[in-house]
Amino acid sequence: MKMKKILTIILSIIVAVSFNGCKATQNTEPQDDARIKIVTTLFPYYDFVRAVTKEVDGISITMTVAPGQDSHSFEPTPKDIIKIENADLFIYNGGTLETWVDSVLGALSNDEQVMRMMDYVDVMEEETVEGMDLRYEHSHDHSEEMHSHSEESEHSYDEESEHSHDEESEHSHDDKEYDEHIWTSPVNAMKMVGYICDEMIKIDPENAEIYKANADEYIGKIQNIDTQIRKIVNKMDKKEIIFADKFPLLYFAKEYGLSYYAAFPGCAEDTEPSARTIAFLIDKINEDKINKVYYLELSSKAVANTICEDTGAKAYEFNSCHNITEKQFQSGVTYVDLMTKNLEVLKK
Repeated sequence: MKMKKILTIILSIIVAVSFNGCKATQNTEPQDDARIKIVTTLFPYYDFVRAVTKEVDGISITMTVAPGQDSHSFEPTPKDIIKIENADLFIYNGGTLETWVDSVLGALSNDEQVMRMMDYVDVMEEETVEGMDLRYEHSHDHSEEMHSHSEESEHSYDEESEHSHDEESEHSHDDKEYDEHIWTSPVNAMKMVGYICDEMIKIDPENAEIYKANADEYIGKIQNIDTQIRKIVNKMDKKEIIFADKFPLLYFAKEYGLSYYAAFPGCAEDTEPSARTIAFLIDKINEDKINKVYYLELSSKAVANTICEDTGAKAYEFNSCHNITEKQFQSGVTYVDLMTKNLEVLKK
């Protein structure tokens, strides 16, 4: 890419950041002079790449949305843009969560270096359920599934991925609003690890066997979590979960046949539900004899505590694996670690 084009991108991003008043974020790891540079936007993809590339020298992995930062308000810095342009592979989620990516992708000199993960799994329309606070939500249709070009959960590493950017564009211009939290389904996570493995083999075929072995190992760990969740759900007297929070776990709930009630839909920006919503959740807990209320990571448990005081239920954190704290990042926490903790609270 010519320097003039890069400067144009940087200037446009600076204007956007200044206009929106968003805080800039620092990358979580330097690219330095790495042999292969990979940039991801969100923690799940950072973790999947880390697992697949384990023990391969010369690989740099950068996560643009810093630990603890709200990805919904994120805007990239000029430094982020340059890192994405220089990356051998850029992995992002897609959807309204990352509208800033569109302006960046339009200027990339090589769009083959990009993976939009919502194009690799079956996506679902965001939905609302009874009791949700929708005061500030815009209306849209719900509950349909859109089939993308993903394969079934059993993924063969020996076959070339049939993904192409022509196919990708077919799914990009859609008026429907899809739930973006695709990684909350362990089945989706296994698929995406497989596709990332395929992409790494294309970039670095000399280490193909290591990538395959690493992917198989990590998929095996996620498969174990999937198996345990199914056993736990099968033993539930009432296959119902209640969140005193947003609900970014549509894919998780649908995968395991769980009904759910929550204060807000998954992409809501609100954190304080109406008195009517709180009263509805309290009544639901009492009627259905539910003994647990969940709240999300990095959010206040104030609403959950209020509901628990009125019902006698106990509040537990359920991690959507969307983001992590700086302390968790430094300790090397993984998607598998977070899902394992979710298993434990489901058992209680």
